[in-house]
Amino acid sequence: MSEILLAEEFVYTVNNVDTTVHLMLTAAGISLRDGKGAHSYRLKYIHLTDVIGAKVHYGAKDSVYLLIHYFPLIKNRFNGKVQRCKKQVILCANQHETTGGNVKQCIKWKKAISRLINGYEEKPDGTQKTKKRTFLAFVNPKGGKGIAKKMWLNTVKPMLDVAEITSEVVYTEYSGHARDYVQDCKDIYKYSAIMTVSGDGIIFEVYNGLMKRDDFTEAIKIPLAIIPGGSGNGLCAAILHQSGVPLTLMDAVYVAIRGSSTPLDMVRVEQGENVMWSFLSIAWGFLSAVDIESEKMRWMGEARFTVEAVKKLVSFPVKSGKVWFAPLTEELDDGSQPTMSSPKSLPRNKQISKDPIVEPKSSESLTDVGANSTASEEENGVGEVLDPSFDFTSLNDVDTDTDEDSQDIDSKIPDRNRIVSETAHLQDSEKCRCKKCVPAPTPDPELLQKITDSIEQIGLNSEIPESWKLLEGKFASVNALSLSHLTFSIRNTDMEMSLDCGFMWLMWSNTDSYTVGRQDFLQLLVQNCTPESNETRTIHFEKVRAFRLEPELSESGAYVTIDGELVPYEALHACIHKGIARVLCLPSAV
Repeated sequence: MSEILLAEEFVYTVNNVDTTVHLMLTAAGISLRDGKGAHSYRLKYIHLTDVIGAKVHYGAKDSVYLLIHYFPLIKNRFNGKVQRCKKQVILCANQHETTGGNVKQCIKWKKAISRLINGYEEKPDGTQKTKKRTFLAFVNPKGGKGIAKKMWLNTVKPMLDVAEITSEVVYTEYSGHARDYVQDCKDIYKYSAIMTVSGDGIIFEVYNGLMKRDDFTEAIKIPLAIIPGGSGNGLCAAILHQSGVPLTLMDAVYVAIRGSSTPLDMVRVEQGENVMWSFLSIAWGFLSAVDIESEKMRWMGEARFTVEAVKKLVSFPVKSGKVWFAPLTEELDDGSQPTMSSPKSLPRNKQISKDPIVEPKSSESLTDVGANSTASEEENGVGEVLDPSFDFTSLNDVDTDTDEDSQDIDSKIPDRNRIVSETAHLQDSEKCRCKKCVPAPTPDPELLQKITDSIEQIGLNSEIPESWKLLEGKFASVNALSLSHLTFSIRNTDMEMSLDCGFMWLMWSNTDSYTVGRQDFLQLLVQNCTPESNETRTIHFEKVRAFRLEPELSESGAYVTIDGELVPYEALHACIHKGIARVLCLPSAV
């Protein structure tokens, strides 16, 4: 049971019928009920976890509307699949004699909803304001099928606006643009998150740009919000998988808006004089060749990988080389334990709407709302069909920046939503987090020491420890996989890897038999890269914390890639660092 924070009457229009409803807000959700007392019934219940924002608009004849935007999971009645759908509830405020009174009523509701969702900051005078967020967005217009810009303008940007997230967009113009931008950005800390509307290539640039900064130990903690706009969207798929939501564009934006900062493993790769940071995969042989040689088919999207893989199965080249690896032990180098986390299952059935038509439940009753009333969190959510005759073009935004008449609800907002201001100076110096009282970020000594120790202990030019295992001979492919997915449709492993599990899956195929190798790889592509089902005669899996690859340089026609990006064909050394980066992700299931 949750305490009712607000309860007032609005006019709710659906199917051309105006109904006066009792709107109730709790920390768990929003309930619309028709009628009073024992003869009332519930029209709708919206879980607050589905809500991304609310707006106040003027309509015709000085009418004032409260629009609540939410994205529930809807179960398709035909194929049974669950997907997130964009919906909104339109409520007209007419309980006051003046337009100003109706405006204040809507603003009060809008602020209460925003503060429950986004948290709030304490101002110098002791009052509160809704926390504001700003995203730096990189959009790659040429990524994948070339629809990232359209995706940003038509879907992502409107959803961020509804959620009251300010965005600054950068359209990438050349390879390395995002890396250069974040590396040189002087006010990088003003952004709540860095969003990428692209494939994994721009993410690779952003992380490597952050790690080239002098203040990299702090900059790398700025979370990334990942939107799938390219051919390969492995990190986005892994985030949605761990969040327990469908792998769709709408869910990716929802997670970016409602997600929280979550640790992500990074792999330090040393190659010659260069140091790079990987978050997804390191590949040599079959998979790297498929990735690079399918570039000319980017217009096909993710299907290009399948087409090129079939071509490579025909020729099935193998290359000579050596691979050393450090098997995963009970403890990692930093003393922490490797973690595995099962992804959160889809929300409970009560949060999935099976029928978009409202079916009132007349058997339920509601007592008159009082100051101490409570509402159940267990009400079933239902979908909504918006009134097609409603003139949305007649609505105009209302300025809601003022905090007038909203302080009466501030004391009711749960403490967990309170966020100390990072912009305004507070009299209480212990609580103040403004720029005057808190110095600029300084390097994190623990993270710096952790990375330094790893470099000093084992590097590309260091001797291989005796505890490491050696593989040598002819290989069809060698791949180090850091996440649960390579793309939306290609799973790396059916073991539930968390984003900060602290290890890599090393997968290799060594064979002198073209027939056997080709058969095993076909099985791998059909069933995905699952250790349990694909530990075959020629394909093997091992959990590792570091490895070294030395390909035979005299052989040509092979590639080495890091996160899908082509790197020089030479020896490399890779070591994983647990949870040093951040992404926006929904909390995993407990």
